[in-house]
Amino acid sequence: MISGEEHHRTALKDIARRIFEQFDNHHEKWEAVVQCISVLDVLISLTRYSQEINSVRPAISVPSEEVQPFIEIRDGLHPCVVTTFSGDEFIPNDVVLGGSSEDAHSPLVLVTGPNMGGKSTLMRQTALICILAQLGSFVPASSCQLTPVDRVFTRLGASDRIMMGESTFFVELAETSSIIQHSTNHSLVLVDELGRGTATYDGTAIASAVVEALVKLKCRTLFSTHYHSLVDDFADVKNVSLGHMACMVEGENEEDPSQETITFLYKFTGGACPKSYGFNAARLAYLPEEVIRRGSQKARELEKNNIKKKTFTEVFRGESSGKFELKDYIKKIIDIAA
Repeated sequence: MISGEEHHRTALKDIARRIFEQFDNHHEKWEAVVQCISVLDVLISLTRYSQEINSVRPAISVPSEEVQPFIEIRDGLHPCVVTTFSGDEFIPNDVVLGGSSEDAHSPLVLVTGPNMGGKSTLMRQTALICILAQLGSFVPASSCQLTPVDRVFTRLGASDRIMMGESTFFVELAETSSIIQHSTNHSLVLVDELGRGTATYDGTAIASAVVEALVKLKCRTLFSTHYHSLVDDFADVKNVSLGHMACMVEGENEEDPSQETITFLYKFTGGACPKSYGFNAARLAYLPEEVIRRGSQKARELEKNNIKKKTFTEVFRGESSGKFELKDYIKKIIDIAA
């Protein structure tokens, strides 16, 4: 029995060897078959996807001296989630970076808006539509035109690399460094809330310096931030536009933050959002009302102190330069005291 089992194993081993040898002799043919099936699978998938959604064939323009790099997406939808929504549940948005359209933004757009307002979704949506367009697929939009994108750079989300001893902030900076070193004016850059992994002043300063670097690179960029001082600094800078995810706020001036009601409109529009409405997110996360109320009180105190410092600075700068009259000075002091 032992001898028979050994003979059986030897015979099977030799059969397997001969089968693998024959397969290897025709490996080029098998590789071609696998490649054809893979390409066919992708094409069929893109075809079925295009049939399931309201899609359009994108138009690719060749960049030249007259045609600068641009992206123009009209009524764009997120390619990954649009199939899970029906009717008007998912709000379409226009994204126009560069170009000669009347409503075109500058190549770099600072995106603000409330927490959970749709900023990150808009950024991911733009990148995916560009990738699908350059794959040769139809895209979920009413129209789409763009010049080719050489690379898509993203700084999205927050995570550390614990096994490598790298903190969340270090990972943010490493990814940002790669963007600045390798992006060109044909790249698409998406940066989401850079600087949140460190102190507020450090984060704001680094974010500001990165925006300046991206402006010089002239790459198409969506830069979302909750640093509203950053928006003030770049409001009048050439090649920088402001955009925000719109929302409707009721009861904003109430002393009790629980009375504040925010309706997300998920619509990308021009200009800056004045606040991030973080307490609304805290309430949606079921943080205790006492904690939210105390946080709101503290936020008003910090905001009042910042206004005082800013006003004092303006007053004394104006006084030293002779721009303020006495009545203006007195009015400023009364406003601060109030």
